[in-house]
Amino acid sequence: MVEIAELTSQDTLKLPADIAARFRPDDRFVIWVEGDTLYLKRINPVSVTEVVAEAPVGEPLSMEEINEIVHQVRQRRRAG
Repeated sequence: MVEIAELTSQDTLKLPADIAARFRPDDRFVIWVEGDTLYLKRINPVSVTEVVAEAPVGEPLSMEEINEIVHQVRQRRRAG
């Protein structure tokens, strides 16, 4: 499918209706440019409540432990 998007005078990107319908107004995207190509990828950040639910009670966690918990939550979200 090829569609045309438009950059408005307010520096917003206006998507064609059938493409915009695939997303919600609060969706977030990572954007990068390679040459004259613009890439958009929707991101689904892990919520803090999901990470906290995985954290053990007691001593403060190390950065490595926090990273591992976030990694596990992200893996489950992708699988489910």
